[in-house]
Amino acid sequence: MDIELPREAMQFVEGLVASGEYDSANEAVVDGVRLLMGRQQLRSDIQKGIAELDAGLGINGDEVFADLDQRPQS
Repeated sequence: MDIELPREAMQFVEGLVASGEYDSANEAVVDGVRLLMGRQQLRSDIQKGIAELDAGLGINGDEVFADLDQRPQS
């Protein structure tokens, strides 16, 4: 795959490489894609949770906090 980045994005990636945060532009872009994948998964998980709440499958918040209060502190 051959992609072109807007100038501002390319300068940002070059800055990450110049600062030593990444060894190459490819490494920085791959990490960026992984972050996008994680964000997409988070959105999916949130939608799933909303659907479960709408279906009445949620857990009572007061019960959750009461249970947490009963757990020993570490």
